[in-house]
Amino acid sequence: MRLTAETFRTLYLEHGPRAQGFFLRMTGFDRELARDLTQDLFLRLWDSRHNYDERRPFRTWMFAIAYNMLKNEYRRRMTVMEYAENTPKEEPVTDTDHLEQEQRDRILSDAIGRLPEPQKVVFLLRYEEELPLTEIARVCNIPEGTVKSRLFTALTAVRNYCKSNE
Repeated sequence: MRLTAETFRTLYLEHGPRAQGFFLRMTGFDRELARDLTQDLFLRLWDSRHNYDERRPFRTWMFAIAYNMLKNEYRRRMTVMEYAENTPKEEPVTDTDHLEQEQRDRILSDAIGRLPEPQKVVFLLRYEEELPLTEIARVCNIPEGTVKSRLFTALTAVRNYCKSNE
């Protein structure tokens, strides 16, 4: 597939929301920053379209660049933002099941937010973006075994945190 303007527009419409969701979760729900990073990502993708290897899935290439952008953003800020720091608060609801689900969601968000950045990235790419392990390894430029190890450690930490906060 040659990345023409029309093809790129289609790819943006298909993958833009996922990229923005990834940035949103990785920046602690900073919507403005997530939008800016998404726009910057697609500008970079367009500018480097001649480097695209058609043997790799587009989303792998996209997330690899997105991950590198995040690492640069973290370096500039000198700290990694907490995942749930700016989680939008909703109005209280009287429905018990809904409240319990919100509480479970908050606990899960807190658990993910406490993960170190390398574990958080592989966790989100696997369970939010549903990338296969081989693609996560390419995105993060690490061996597949390291992806598995980080996922195992992340899952253990998330489970333990959730159990202790039930």
